[in-house]
Amino acid sequence: MKKILAIVMAVAMVMALSVTAFAAETEIALTTDNLGYYNDATEVDGGLNSSGEQFVVSLPEVVEKGETITIHIKGTSDGDFRVWLVNGANTDSDLWLSTENGFAGGEFDYTIDLTMNDHDGNGDTSSDGINFKGIAYGTNLDNFTLTYLAIVTDGEEVVAESSDDATEETAEASEETAEATEETTATTTNADTGVVLAVLPMAVAAAAVVASKRR
Repeated sequence: MKKILAIVMAVAMVMALSVTAFAAETEIALTTDNLGYYNDATEVDGGLNSSGEQFVVSLPEVVEKGETITIHIKGTSDGDFRVWLVNGANTDSDLWLSTENGFAGGEFDYTIDLTMNDHDGNGDTSSDGINFKGIAYGTNLDNFTLTYLAIVTDGEEVVAESSDDATEETAEASEETAEATEETTATTTNADTGVVLAVLPMAVAAAAVVASKRR
């Protein structure tokens, strides 16, 4: 029974070594000072509003050719709209259309991937803004209000010692730890919530080992 619990504890510890970070979002200022080549928008409480043809929000960093940027947009609109990357007046990515994503007016909340591919073939090597425009050529935005715009960065998975060898070594160490538990009791307080979640499997396994020793 002792060996079985030791193995369970080892597996739990190895699983706890793999922690995935949450996605991070860098918010972009929605002010008229941050408008790009097209600037047919006005500041409203909490964002930018337009019933004009289009407007561009400048990016904090350029997107190089071949790179993909993920943006998160929120707001409201009485009509459909399009979104794409630009460099000045040049279209630099394929167009994202609200009509192809189930939008029928009202509030919207979308996460969009845009790839810089020099869509217009003007020789652009980078993009410096995000364009918001009416759903078709010659149409205007319809009471379009952008309340949130951010660049999304995916979390990276960090894995440490997940091999079979590491599992065997952890199992042996856990047996020694179980024996030492009879003589020494250690109390650890984790202030960081993320650390608590990562260590939880180890705590459960350790508790099982201690319980078996008392029988």
